[in-house]
Amino acid sequence: MPILLLILLAGVFAYFIWRRSTSTLSRNCRWRAERSKRQWRCTYCGAVQPGEAQPRHCLNPARSGRAGR
Repeated sequence: MPILLLILLAGVFAYFIWRRSTSTLSRNCRWRAERSKRQWRCTYCGAVQPGEAQPRHCLNPARSGRAGR
């Protein structure tokens, strides 16, 4: 039983590390769809990105150093 819990815990941490590396969004990033204009707008910084899929990268100019990650 303890081995199963350790494997589960390791899996959760691996998921968090993988999830962090696939996105540069911060806690403040809140993308809202403007379907009539077919774009997404960040309610925190006001950045706009066209497209149907929800953005996975922060476009805030203050965080531009991490955007290429």
